[in-house]
Amino acid sequence: MCGVDGQRPIDFDRTSRFDLESDCLGGSNRADTDFTTIRTRKVSPFEDFSGNPPTLTSYVPNSRETSENGMDSDPKDLLRKHINWQSDSKKVDPSDEKQATTLQTTTEKPDLSKEGSVIVVNEPIVVDGGVFDGKGATYTASSKLGDGGQSETQSPLFILKNGATLKNVDLGENGADGIHVYDGATLENVNWQNVGEDALTVKSAGDITIIGGSAKGATDKIFQINADTRFYLKDFVADGFTTLVRTNGGKQIDADVTIDGGAFSHGSNVFRTDSSLASVTFLSDITLDDVKNWTRVGDNQSGV
Repeated sequence: MCGVDGQRPIDFDRTSRFDLESDCLGGSNRADTDFTTIRTRKVSPFEDFSGNPPTLTSYVPNSRETSENGMDSDPKDLLRKHINWQSDSKKVDPSDEKQATTLQTTTEKPDLSKEGSVIVVNEPIVVDGGVFDGKGATYTASSKLGDGGQSETQSPLFILKNGATLKNVDLGENGADGIHVYDGATLENVNWQNVGEDALTVKSAGDITIIGGSAKGATDKIFQINADTRFYLKDFVADGFTTLVRTNGGKQIDADVTIDGGAFSHGSNVFRTDSSLASVTFLSDITLDDVKNWTRVGDNQSGV
């Protein structure tokens, strides 16, 4: 196992592009479950609709569907929930130039040449506006950052600033306080093997785009929103959580959240907020397994 000796944070300026070149080898912290498999999803059969308060509709196939290999798939094994929730807030604009560029990059085959390498992080790695490509390597926190429990005093493994991009990175068994974001960021194929205090925290206002990736083992929240944001989550996989996306409890935060596809299992809430300024939009097919609520707004819960 190799270590990054953090006498000070590692900084990348916003014009740089960082490619991991470490020859460290390891893999003892690799997760048993591979969440990186590409998932195919269909477009929801429901038209968008509006409601105040929002109206929730779910769809469960009443007969078996035929998969691509000709075998029947049992709805008991794959429970597909189709839901559209159109709020008064603006939805993510697919024509937005920045988002379109991000989505285009996800079609490229990722470079995972460092998969199996394990890097121990002693101090947060700071990416300021640039691109950090881990090439599939695993970054795990040392005890200097925290123990991966629920203590609020832990430090993150990564700090993303000013629209930085983090891609092809696994966070290892000690997730500490995950990733902190200031002024927006994009994440592509980022996987949390064992969520610590939180997987990702929005620390200051800015757009967040998360494409693919996975998380498991969260005691509480996966994504914590502490500042105004437009938060777009596409084709994410989560197993084990209390809340997938949560705005800061008791705070009035202007959060426009879009959850586009994905598969979520063994959790309480997909989205939870106490803010009258926050809204969520569900798009495409979303697979739920042992999840209690689509949303919880204050004490008002919308079961599945």
